Amino acid sequence: MKSKHNEAEADLHPRRKIVWGVCGIGNGHTFRQLPLIEHFSRSCTVVILAYGESLKFYQGRFADHRHVYVLPVVVPFYVGSRQGLDFEATANLEANKTLDLSLNLKTLARVQELVGKPDLVVSDYEPVSAQYAYGTGAPLVTIDQQSKYLRESFPEELDGHYYADEIARLKLFFPAAQDRLAVSFFDVAEPLPAAHGSNQSLLGSQVKILPPVIKASVEAIKERRSRNECESAAKGLSLLVYASSQKDFPQAIPDMLAQLALLPEVQFQVFLPAKDAQPLQAASGFANVQIYQHGDAAFDTVLASADGIVTTAGHTLLSEAMYLGLPAYVIPLAVYEQVMNAEVIRANGFGLQDRTVNAESLRRFVQELPQMAQAIASDKKALLRGSGLEPLLQCLEGYLSAKAE
Repeated sequence: MKSKHNEAEADLHPRRKIVWGVCGIGNGHTFRQLPLIEHFSRSCTVVILAYGESLKFYQGRFADHRHVYVLPVVVPFYVGSRQGLDFEATANLEANKTLDLSLNLKTLARVQELVGKPDLVVSDYEPVSAQYAYGTGAPLVTIDQQSKYLRESFPEELDGHYYADEIARLKLFFPAAQDRLAVSFFDVAEPLPAAHGSNQSLLGSQVKILPPVIKASVEAIKERRSRNECESAAKGLSLLVYASSQKDFPQAIPDMLAQLALLPEVQFQVFLPAKDAQPLQAASGFANVQIYQHGDAAFDTVLASADGIVTTAGHTLLSEAMYLGLPAYVIPLAVYEQVMNAEVIRANGFGLQDRTVNAESLRRFVQELPQMAQAIASDKKALLRGSGLEPLLQCLEGYLSAKAE
């Protein structure tokens, strides 16, 4: 949806006020919210609350924007357990001990100064913005991939990770919301009847499942691929390899690169966090391996020419892969959501799942690429097709229009 007014025209009218929380773990939350925030920044004052990767990105992206403010928050990592959350382990986690939670109060004081009671609060799995919505009585809309777990249609345990963990976080962070919008590359069953269940059933009945947000650059890649206009820069097969910044990769990066080198007939374009990419750029020494840093402008070009991807099981890149029809070799990180994403890929024949990148599984993946691509193309049950961007924009526009009346 394109804005009807440019920024200059919007300045002639009172600007609506939005507080927007973005989770900073990994890059998926950041880039899912970007087209939404860019859209509303044309006509609204937007205050972004962020941390980690999202804070760094948005501070750079909107450094010179006079209607967008980017403020830091801190969010402890909550350790999961079979029962839900382990608060003692959470308190003892080293990364949590250094957090200064008073920063959140200072940030909320600044939000109060900038916008007072906002017209709308949007949160992508960032709880401080939700707290501000509760404190001011502003409407809260959550847009994330996690809320789909409220639907009660998932296994209780997957590979030692627990569904109760996901539910407990959602209830702790977002006990109430005017709308819960869950984006997902795979479909989710309708919730159980509320009469048969608990508060979770009631929450699950509020969740609306939408296709994932697909970046405009990825939509353009699909159009080019459909016209056979994407040509690989390298001869032969090309695979994009992506290691998330969310947590440490499940194996040592040098070992992973050595496994890639055992398939010299395949070109591997490897994207690593800055802490790994910089020292390895000059040290890999493998003719079929090219290393890039996260955020490199070459990413879309590499994705356009890829025959498949090798990746941790984050939602955003898997969504883009399924949208483009690219099979995925997935190595899930040690969280329930990633294990669930990987299980959907494996169970439906859209790729394969393993604990590490190894030459044996890579050879199998390469051999079965045609069958996996066909499974993605012919699926009519598991995958949610298209992009959820337009419905999300319409929903948020509806809240702002209602406030204007």
